[in-house]
Amino acid sequence: MTISEKTIISQGFPITVMTVDGMDRVEINNKLHDLNVQMDKLRAKQIALLEMRNAMDRKLEMDEMGDLFDQMFDEFYAD
Repeated sequence: MTISEKTIISQGFPITVMTVDGMDRVEINNKLHDLNVQMDKLRAKQIALLEMRNAMDRKLEMDEMGDLFDQMFDEFYAD
């Protein structure tokens, strides 16, 4: 990381601000905000995909339980 200074115009006046790798504090905060928004969207997609996978798992479990009950009743009536 390179720390330096740059001059920007704020409210019509030039001011000198500190930068790291060419970005001042405002630019860094804006980037952090953008990343947080993207992460929130990714989390929402992740949650939706997990819910979809869980729904599949529940369906498979219910189907297996149905098969188990069918087998139990088949054995009961076979006797």
